[in-house]
Amino acid sequence: MNRSAKTSPKITGPVSRRRMSVEKRREQIMDAVRDLADAEGFHAVTLDRVAEACGITRTLIYQQFGNLSGLLLAMVDREYARAAEDFAKAASRTPVKGQSRYAAGVAGVIEAVDASPATWRMLLMPSQGGPPELYERLEQARDLTQEHLASALAAGGVDAANTANPDPELAVRMLLAVSQELVHLRLTRPKTHTPERLVAQAEWLIKVMFPH
Repeated sequence: MNRSAKTSPKITGPVSRRRMSVEKRREQIMDAVRDLADAEGFHAVTLDRVAEACGITRTLIYQQFGNLSGLLLAMVDREYARAAEDFAKAASRTPVKGQSRYAAGVAGVIEAVDASPATWRMLLMPSQGGPPELYERLEQARDLTQEHLASALAAGGVDAANTANPDPELAVRMLLAVSQELVHLRLTRPKTHTPERLVAQAEWLIKVMFPH
């Protein structure tokens, strides 16, 4: 996987051990894990490095998450939940005049990607060494996204009875692959693949793949 196109996120440096609420401390620790995994890969995540980044002791991490596996799983579940929420918002986005629901959804996802690139890199371009649950979540996400696309197209009147596409079911699978590629391009080549360019391509694509 080519991750050279992204800029390495800034890892949170050591901070003073000021008093934090339990929830804020958990968030700080998971942020450090996410940023470290994004910058250097999951193999670089150790309790010592996370503790140093947060300015805390390993004992506090054990108290919050049990062990490294528990910490990684908590972070993965949090990022997956955030991405799922962003996707749901994008899927329900109201299209602007003349825009398809699909293109509106792509626009919403691109905005989410720009707001949290580390989250979407982990889900679309996961580095090796992640917890097994991460890859299980990715399979679930692909299945759910495909089901959503099929349902959304059917709700919009796109089915075998009124479209020129000879195989709508296969086309939905292709649409999912293309959708992932649009996000991948935004993550890896943001200067040349602007939101406007990607959304315009999504609009053209949906009209070609599902003509009426």
